[in-house]
Amino acid sequence: MSRLWFRIEDVLPLAEHALASPTHRLTAGQIAAGELNGPALSLSRSGERAQIRSNGVPIWHTYDGDEQIAFSASWRRTPAASPDRERVQHLYMPLGSSTAAERRLIDVLRGARHLERNWLAIDTPVWPGAALNAIHLQSFDHRIDIAPPDARWRPVMVSSRQVRNQSYPALVADDSSTNAGGLICRFDPSTARRIADDLTGRWRMGSMPGEYPLLRFDGDIAALLEERDTGSGEIALDLDERCHPDRDGYYSIGAHRWFWTADTWTPMPRRARMRLHLTALAGRLRTRTATHLPPREEPAALNEPPF
Repeated sequence: MSRLWFRIEDVLPLAEHALASPTHRLTAGQIAAGELNGPALSLSRSGERAQIRSNGVPIWHTYDGDEQIAFSASWRRTPAASPDRERVQHLYMPLGSSTAAERRLIDVLRGARHLERNWLAIDTPVWPGAALNAIHLQSFDHRIDIAPPDARWRPVMVSSRQVRNQSYPALVADDSSTNAGGLICRFDPSTARRIADDLTGRWRMGSMPGEYPLLRFDGDIAALLEERDTGSGEIALDLDERCHPDRDGYYSIGAHRWFWTADTWTPMPRRARMRLHLTALAGRLRTRTATHLPPREEPAALNEPPF
């Protein structure tokens, strides 16, 4: 079972709510783990999708009257299969620690925010009857798993509102999409830098702060930035996430953050199509080779006779 990915900006407020609440409700995960009542998060998982709630009372509601929930940024298979009948897993995530030597979950979340690590990865396999503590969580400044390990990639011209509906050649996961139904894309280095150039210029003077993101490179790392009006006549830049090049040197710009769609009207340049095809083929052969490699034989012990 793959790990789950959440945004720190969605999970940390729920943790702070649980800590600030005077009382706490009993959850299914707490009963299964046999934990004492206290400030905690409740995680419910079904397949690749999951939700996190605060156990604090009074319950935190949105303006629409719904409970405040952090949803995982997961992929889904396309076309949609039969209704998901996977067992729902309920886990209890205490924000404190049972011993002084253990890290507190709330400290992990606060530290991730302070270090601008905006992605939270959670491994849910735990022993039966155990709680999900800090050792099962990791924070990252970029998302590592953007698609299933067995995803097949194909060249497609893609576009997004975040790039003013301009089109770019990309490798797209053929059998997967984001939770919102958007494409999962990877861009070669030259295209990624062209996106960064296209998102700057005088045209931004006619846009509102935060209407379009910024993409800037620091060496070979791309940083996605969001403008924010401070209210004092200045514009601040907040780091949304970083994009590191993958094994092929490609960038997953805006993966699970921007809504990418296919542009069927714009033809893809021939050189770009050939380059993307070769990259997809190389990745497919690499995966197939790794799957079919024979098991490595261990060397004989030194005390064994040579005959």
